[in-house]
Amino acid sequence: MSGASTHPHCDQHHGPLARDAAEHGHGHAHAHGHEHVSARSRRALGLCVALTLAMMAVEIVGGLWTGSLMLLSDAAHMASHAVALLVSWAAFHISALPRDSRSHFGLHRAEILAALANGVGLLAFTVWIAWEAFTRFSSATAVAGPQMTVIAAAGLGVNVLTAWILHRSGAEDLNTRSAFLHMLGDTLSSVAIVIGGALLWATGWLWIDPLLSLLVAGVIVWWGIGLLRQALRVLLEQSPPHIEPEQVRDAILAGEPAVRDVHDLHVWEITSGYVCLTAHLVVDDRPLVEAEQLQRRVSALVERQFKIGHSTLQLETRRP
Repeated sequence: MSGASTHPHCDQHHGPLARDAAEHGHGHAHAHGHEHVSARSRRALGLCVALTLAMMAVEIVGGLWTGSLMLLSDAAHMASHAVALLVSWAAFHISALPRDSRSHFGLHRAEILAALANGVGLLAFTVWIAWEAFTRFSSATAVAGPQMTVIAAAGLGVNVLTAWILHRSGAEDLNTRSAFLHMLGDTLSSVAIVIGGALLWATGWLWIDPLLSLLVAGVIVWWGIGLLRQALRVLLEQSPPHIEPEQVRDAILAGEPAVRDVHDLHVWEITSGYVCLTAHLVVDDRPLVEAEQLQRRVSALVERQFKIGHSTLQLETRRP
């Protein structure tokens, strides 16, 4: 059994045992939905993207028509929704594309690149929102309160509708579930905007519009920074935040007595939810069939306990 190191960045394997582990790991990734996706979730995401883009366009036109910075900032927020949903929708299609000799794990990281671009764009747009809001504090701009409130209420309705569609789709996969939770939480900012619009309509306090614009900008900054952190963590191939490599090592040693030691253990993500592992397992010398069974048991263990869908395990004979 070879003692050579397997680099975590590529799909190289040494000998039949490593090839068997790689095939077994790919099978688990398929089971997690990276190669097999739900048509219902795909349709739900596509419909939600269309609804969100339509509402974004309405808010842009409405913001320019009514003079409301609050609506324009919420339109930017809607744009972040649309990109998030579009990324999830595109991830389904990208994951179905075949791998080739130059793309060992397919094109899953297109999702991460889109998220990175989305985060940068959102942060850049909030600079303009903040500048415009502070300007309006010193020189108030007239806002058509009734029209603004109606448009904001329509935006709230679209948020509620898209969250309901995603919930009805089952949200059985990571992409759909994360999109559903994002839309559900984002409904709160829409509620605040509707309340602010009603107050502006009733009182005529023009400072409400720039104030709520700053609040929405704060939400956008929070969402944008979160996107950047997640995207950079994946691109830098750091371990997922919910997995400690030492815990994985301890679980293998505790769950499989035949493994004497674990080293060169690496855990990283190809894209969100697609976790990979490579490791060297030190064992006593054993027949080929027993070695293959051991690899399968360890792969099943890390999948069951840590949701690691792709594992490449290399066995090494224990030195005396």
